[in-house]
Amino acid sequence: MNRENSISHFKIFFLFSFFSHLIILYWIPNVMIYYGGMNRFIGIFGLLVLSSYISLFYGLSGMIINKIIRSDISALFLIPSTWIAKDLILEKLFGGFPWEFAGYSQYENKYFIQLTELGGIHLISFLIISLNIALYLFLKNRNKKYIISFVLVIFSVYLSGYFLYEKDISLEKSLQKTRVGIIQPNTGQNYSGHKKWKRATLNGLFEESIKLKNEGADFVIWPEYSIGLAPLQNKYVYNRFSDFVKEHIPLFGGFTDYKNSDEMYNSIMLFKKDGFEKYDKVRLVPFGEYIPFKELLFFIDKITDEISDFTPGEKIHNLNLSGRKISTPICYEIIYPEIVRNFIQLGGEAIVLISNDSWYGTTAAPYHLLSMSIFRSIENRRYILRSTSNGISAVIDPRGEIVESIPLNVERSFTADFYFRDNLTFFTRIGYLFPYVMIIITLIFLLNFFRKKD
Repeated sequence: MNRENSISHFKIFFLFSFFSHLIILYWIPNVMIYYGGMNRFIGIFGLLVLSSYISLFYGLSGMIINKIIRSDISALFLIPSTWIAKDLILEKLFGGFPWEFAGYSQYENKYFIQLTELGGIHLISFLIISLNIALYLFLKNRNKKYIISFVLVIFSVYLSGYFLYEKDISLEKSLQKTRVGIIQPNTGQNYSGHKKWKRATLNGLFEESIKLKNEGADFVIWPEYSIGLAPLQNKYVYNRFSDFVKEHIPLFGGFTDYKNSDEMYNSIMLFKKDGFEKYDKVRLVPFGEYIPFKELLFFIDKITDEISDFTPGEKIHNLNLSGRKISTPICYEIIYPEIVRNFIQLGGEAIVLISNDSWYGTTAAPYHLLSMSIFRSIENRRYILRSTSNGISAVIDPRGEIVESIPLNVERSFTADFYFRDNLTFFTRIGYLFPYVMIIITLIFLLNFFRKKD
């Protein structure tokens, strides 16, 4: 493999990724322009920089794949290993941006994605890449061993998925149902600062919560930033919540907490009869909730003052409601498999997910977030109870199926039954080792390749 050939493959993979991510992430300029207060040039430039950064790793993986593709049937394993190694780096480096990996494309493929409980989203991406390589090698070489491999893998995955799906259903037969109430107020960023709007919205949310209680809900979830209030810094507001839950029903909701002049937290708060608990968001949204590399990017403050400066929470922990441990990742945190897994390892029996998706407008981003949430439910076999400001709110069962949902930009609420679960999947226990094993395999291949070359 000469140097020119490697550079050629770098360019091919880089350009493929670059233009793909321009399409996938087309909503980013909209967020930066309309909600970040930046001009159009900066918004488009931000998309180009992010797509180029991501594509750099695709290009490097292309150089490695160039050395594998001409090998024997082991390419069916080595190429996906390299792909997953690249994905893990994108997930971890500089805070990571694991947005819409290959496996997420299968979110509606019911039986295929049940293997997620074994190796997470990375295992599904591995299978997708491996199957595509098998087809490519068969079409190129017309060798039956590749099409046989393809058929055997497909058959094994679907058969295994079917049994895992049925097994998981059987686990719920002896469990007691709980009913949740979820509110989607269809609120946006543009009105959250008006006092009259705040008062009317707060009263409306309380009234809707009482309605859901009357429909049998055991607790109610409000979305992230459903109303621009800081209950812990406003005694009147805090007392309203305290009095409400004592008389009616427990509430989860997303609010801001100002601990002092220097610390501002994006929090989910649980108001209940016997007290109050909260979780502070640990993984913040770059250029939305904080400015990364602030010393290097000092000029951002001069471009816009719309970017918040939140403080990350200290640690991941569950909230306790009537003796049940409830995991509460906030918005962006749901795209990180390891964060959600850490919640469940700490005893989480259900996942309450709040999000403010009004940032994204009427783009594909809310659908992306919903599709990624589906995999978090299967990885850990937990119900996800998702309340968003303007959609898509939903209840997702542990098999990745949507039980109930509210479309984008619709004001509505609903109740749905779910089960608290305490079983731990292979992924929850040790399954996140899979992508790290893929990195080790890729490194071993590279070391062996260069040793032979020398």
